[in-house]
Amino acid sequence: MNQVQKRQIKTPEITRGGWVASGIAAERRASIDAVPTKKTQRTRQLLLDAARVSFAMHGYTDTTVEHIVVAAGVARGSFYTYFESKIDIFRHLVALIDKDIEREVVSFERRRSGDPIENLAVSNRNYLAVVRANADLYRLVEQVAAQDAAVNAARVRSRYEHVSRVASSIRRWQSKGLADADIDAITTAAALVSMLSSFAQWLQVSDDGISDESAVVALNNIWIRACGLRTDADEKSL
Repeated sequence: MNQVQKRQIKTPEITRGGWVASGIAAERRASIDAVPTKKTQRTRQLLLDAARVSFAMHGYTDTTVEHIVVAAGVARGSFYTYFESKIDIFRHLVALIDKDIEREVVSFERRRSGDPIENLAVSNRNYLAVVRANADLYRLVEQVAAQDAAVNAARVRSRYEHVSRVASSIRRWQSKGLADADIDAITTAAALVSMLSSFAQWLQVSDDGISDESAVVALNNIWIRACGLRTDADEKSL
């Protein structure tokens, strides 16, 4: 093999989506990720929005890259400047759910203080709002997770993080004498998170006529009874 041939051979790199990327498109993606501009960010968001609409309209399996680029109004080659494949752009869309939960639920939990029951109501209300805003993606995640290990791993990781946060809250309540000291924090958290996530998603597909506010009240009552949760005022009166 001569020196010219050696220089033409590129070592493939593992990309953020777990695929082996090579060639000009991969190099352009790396360049855009390293130094994004307003134009590239705008085009990338245009593709994400178009993909979301296409997935909602056609379902994941029947959606094609062609559907996405037509909806976005860009050339097919532009798609591969930003994303490796249909599954890659779907993974990026699913990541938006975690970002919404981080912003609307987790960030509130980190800074909250005061009455734990009032805080619980805000957290549950915010979580229901996130699920409602992302109902189209939630409906697809289960389907795609069965086909894609990365999407399934992200779903499992998100659930474990949610359980861990709730368990930490239960332990904090227990340490302050505001929750039943005899309950197991992890087991209780896992049960409550499973109930909350399933119920929140069911609200988006059912015709039960349950309002979000009624759902919050019911959820809070279940959490309060499951944890034996009391307010600071209740504890001081004992």
